[in-house]
Amino acid sequence: MNLTSLRYFIESAKYLNFTKAAEHLYVTQPTLSRQIMDLEAELGVQLFVRGRHTLTLTSEGDALLEQAIDIVTKFDNIKKTIQPHTNELTGKLTIGYQSFFDTTLMYDVLKSVTKKYPRVTLSLFRGTPLQLRRQLINNQCDAIFGLNTYIDSIPNIKTIELQKNKLQIAVPSTHPLANMKSVDIKRLANDNFIMLNRKISPFIVDYAISLCMKNGFSPHALYYVNDAEQALLHVGSGQGVTFLHSMNKVNNPVESYGVNLLDINGLDNDLNFVLGYKETNTNPITEIFVRELMKVHQQKDGSN
Repeated sequence: MNLTSLRYFIESAKYLNFTKAAEHLYVTQPTLSRQIMDLEAELGVQLFVRGRHTLTLTSEGDALLEQAIDIVTKFDNIKKTIQPHTNELTGKLTIGYQSFFDTTLMYDVLKSVTKKYPRVTLSLFRGTPLQLRRQLINNQCDAIFGLNTYIDSIPNIKTIELQKNKLQIAVPSTHPLANMKSVDIKRLANDNFIMLNRKISPFIVDYAISLCMKNGFSPHALYYVNDAEQALLHVGSGQGVTFLHSMNKVNNPVESYGVNLLDINGLDNDLNFVLGYKETNTNPITEIFVRELMKVHQQKDGSN
């Protein structure tokens, strides 16, 4: 048992939702779940009753919660007493990010910033690409993680490329082309398409439709969906094909959704994953965040 596991337990009990607790802690949901399971194994009791859509504390969990809060509070008070003047920087930083993308780098940077500057308040906004663009334009987010194509036209924008990204096509694992590594998009002219709702992602939808039109056909949209996961579920059930970013977090696509991912021949559009922020941003914590991000990103690149 350690302080980290107790903090994770307290936040999970607070939100009664592992996903929300993980976002507040700036860790991934699997990391949080593993810490809770390890704590349960160490104590030899079940702390939560896990329903399909619910999470509740057991009687043992209730008993631990009061003591866990007391232990963590006492430790934090000791730190404040011993280090009263360390890292006095205060303020708020608001970061936006897209769902369904790998947030590991973002969480690593956030944890680094909060460790060095514990009095800085961090706020996370998860939204669609269009919502993130508006948040940045209206100065409601200090910086956003997203696709370059949504960001690079914003006035006074600065971007840091974090990862290469390209448009792919997801087909059912039983599709005649499923075993190919790449495909000419015109070979899918007779397939049904599962398309992302244009209100959610107008740039990408317009780009995908334009790509089809350039190859001599207009895609027949069988369904319009609100996120990539819904699209993959439709594709896996054999209802059509869909466009997908290579940056999307799809682990074991065949096992998870029954789909194969194919590259599309002849693409040259810039869909790389970047951090975007405005040069006119006056929040001093933004500069600290950007500097820390570049440091962590370089370390990850060096270890790969």
